[in-house]
Amino acid sequence: MLLLGALEYVQADPWQVVTLALADLGDIHLPDAQMPTRQVAVLASVSALYWVYGLDQAGLFRAADTVAGLWASGAIQVTLPDRGQGLQAYWQGRWHRLTAAEREQLMALVFDARDFEPAMRQLCTALVALADNAGQRDMREEVGLQHAAHRVLELCAARLEGAAELAAPDLIAQARTAVQLLSQRVLQTAFAVRDFYSLLELSDRAGAARMLTGSKARRWAERAQSGAAVLRWLASSAAQNFSVNPRAASLQNLMMDAQRWLMSGDAAAPGAGLA
Repeated sequence: MLLLGALEYVQADPWQVVTLALADLGDIHLPDAQMPTRQVAVLASVSALYWVYGLDQAGLFRAADTVAGLWASGAIQVTLPDRGQGLQAYWQGRWHRLTAAEREQLMALVFDARDFEPAMRQLCTALVALADNAGQRDMREEVGLQHAAHRVLELCAARLEGAAELAAPDLIAQARTAVQLLSQRVLQTAFAVRDFYSLLELSDRAGAARMLTGSKARRWAERAQSGAAVLRWLASSAAQNFSVNPRAASLQNLMMDAQRWLMSGDAAAPGAGLA
């Protein structure tokens, strides 16, 4: 009779039985997610690689190859501080660098516009949203930021490993060298352009400088700079689950970088790259 009574009780109010059982268990907490041990170290280079990606879109490597080739052929007759040794070395090392097609394929693996661009836009939008909080915490927006950051984190960490990770140090070093070479004012004067960005818009077919403003190259370069700053924060804040201090000056700078990246979105539109 006791067993029958118990069964009748369960059938009469099953939800009460479940509630009592859960109450006996106490609070239930899910374990924290554990990031792969290599993830933070790998992400440390993704911001610099994004910088390289943007400068490549701006025409950095194409312009550096063209200028170095013209120097090696003797077509440029100017006095450089190092007597042209940097340009000569850059030209001689061209066979050891990835081709434009190889760079494009490698970068597309990491920064595939079909999903990286929307994820990055969501992250930057979440960062900018914090600007309206007057230094106060907003749980809803901070959780949204964490969600957006994790999405970009997962994309970059999964794709950077392998060929892209191995190539990153060389690509970063090559980009820095190219920037240093093309930043020489005497070299810009030799091509009758006004600045570094105009020199990036060099015509590789004609082998002479276009009379351009450099605005398109500058948009790509500034987008690369601001995006790299956001990705640096992503790498350094991953271990703290992307927590933010609403009153920190660094957060204000980060929000400005995120806003600049969002405003430069037209540079990444289809067909906006330099031909």
